[in-house]
Amino acid sequence: MLRAIFVFAAVSIVVACALTFGASAGRTGSSVPSAARSAADEPGTITLRLRYHRGPWKQSLSLKLVKTRLITFSVCAIRNYTAGQKYDCDLDRGAGLTGGMTMRLEQNPVAKALIRDDSPGWGMLGVSITARLGAVLSNEVTGDKFGTFRYRVTLRDSASKVLATSNRLSVAWVR
Repeated sequence: MLRAIFVFAAVSIVVACALTFGASAGRTGSSVPSAARSAADEPGTITLRLRYHRGPWKQSLSLKLVKTRLITFSVCAIRNYTAGQKYDCDLDRGAGLTGGMTMRLEQNPVAKALIRDDSPGWGMLGVSITARLGAVLSNEVTGDKFGTFRYRVTLRDSASKVLATSNRLSVAWVR
């Protein structure tokens, strides 16, 4: 009788462990319980927009380049932007990024931006540790060159691995 109780208890423990492991794996097969994952750990999406002076936010700009004058424009990136929200880069409204993640504003061609080995062909113009990145750029960062410059924002982990990339926007400097 004692032996039957012991066997029943051992089988119950094995079955309970198997059920617990199967439930924590979730449908994705991940060994991390789904409750332990948070929305902050997901890369999400990054929405990037440009604007000239105080005009509307756009996906591209065409600006007249006057090499003797500083011509500025604004760039704004918001992680997990929802349509209908006010589109602004007020850093106080941006939630902090977790786990050493950063959002990096990049330009192509590099021109006068910072060259980084982990972004071939793209130069770094700014970094944010919140879910919003705002910057005022000018013809100075493009080296006062005519042509089209592209911009993107990447979400990177602490090892600089790209987790998400925004839409790409362009600024054309014309005569």
